[in-house]
Amino acid sequence: MLRPLFIIFALLFAAPAWAQTAKDARELITLGDYDTARQIAESLGTAEGYALAAESLCAQILLGEAEKLNKTSKKARDLSEKALELDPTLYDAKLQYVLSDGFVTRTSGDLTAWRKKLPSKTLAKIQAFRAAYPDDPKGLALEGAWHLGVIRKVGEKNGGKWFGASLAEGQRLYALARAGAPEDVLIETNYAMSLLVLDVETYGPLVKPLLEEVTNLPANDDLYRKVEAKVAMVLAAYGDNKQVKKLAERFLDGEPLE
Repeated sequence: MLRPLFIIFALLFAAPAWAQTAKDARELITLGDYDTARQIAESLGTAEGYALAAESLCAQILLGEAEKLNKTSKKARDLSEKALELDPTLYDAKLQYVLSDGFVTRTSGDLTAWRKKLPSKTLAKIQAFRAAYPDDPKGLALEGAWHLGVIRKVGEKNGGKWFGASLAEGQRLYALARAGAPEDVLIETNYAMSLLVLDVETYGPLVKPLLEEVTNLPANDDLYRKVEAKVAMVLAAYGDNKQVKKLAERFLDGEPLE
C-alpha cells in the first residue's frame, strides 16, 4: 500500500501543475486516484487529456463509485466529445464516447429512454465504432452488452420487436469479444453478470467457472483489482440465487455491492 501512496505523492508534488502530463494522469488512473487523474487530464486541454478524463469517470461508474450516475455519465460523454472535436481519429476518445453514451442510456429513466429513443441511438453509435474497428473486442462486447441490456429491461420478445435486440446475437458478439481478448477482466465479468441478471437459475452454473477464472486473471490496475473483488463477492453468494442476481444487477447498474 505504501508504494502506490508514494507514487501519488510524487506525481502531485514533484512538479508544478503546468508540468503535469497525460502520463501522470494515466499513472493515477492505474493507481485508482480517479478524481486527481481527471483534474490533471482535463486541465491539459488536449484530446488525449479529455479522453483520459472521460476514462477516469467511466471507471468510477463501472466500480459503483460515482454518486450521481446519470450526471457523471453525461460529464464523461461531454469530455469524450471535446476530445473528438480536437482529434476525430483518436481511438480512446471514440471508445470512451460510446462507453459513456451507453452509461447515459442505462442510467436514464425508462420513460426518458423510450421517449428519446436512447437505446436505438446508442446502438447506432456502437455500430459506428464497430465500423471503424470491426474486429475490436471492446466494440464487439459493447454491442453484445447492448443486446443483453435491452432484453434485461424489456424482455426478449419486446426487445426484439421494439429494438431488434437478440439474446443469440448478444451471446454471439460476446463470444467473439472473449475470443479476441481472452484475459480481459471487464469483458468476461460483464458477460457473466449480464447472463446472471437474465436467468440466474439457467446461467448461474454455466458462468461460475468463468467467474472463478476471472479472479485469477492478471490485474495490474485498480479497476481490474476492484472488479475481481466484486466477482469474488458474487461467487461467495452462490447457493442463494436471489442474492447472486441482486449483486449482478448492482454491478451492472454501477452501484456498490457492499
